[in-house]
Amino acid sequence: MTKKIQKLRGKELTSYIEQHKQEFDGNGDKLCLAAGYGIQADDGKEKCDFSDFVKALSIEEIEKAQIASEQKHEQ
Repeated sequence: MTKKIQKLRGKELTSYIEQHKQEFDGNGDKLCLAAGYGIQADDGKEKCDFSDFVKALSIEEIEKAQIASEQKHEQ
């Protein structure tokens, strides 16, 4: 039985992607699984939960934009 990997979120997720993207040689599915976004497919194999993975990335990007905007207004 495969050990369940905890989903990386926020800064941990973006940092992981930045540090490891070359290791996966363009294979987004493997990167997705390594970041903890695997789900069991109908055939029993693990596949990427793409919608949850993209949602986690999108939320991080929104938060970064909001922080950058707030910092500009403070200056």
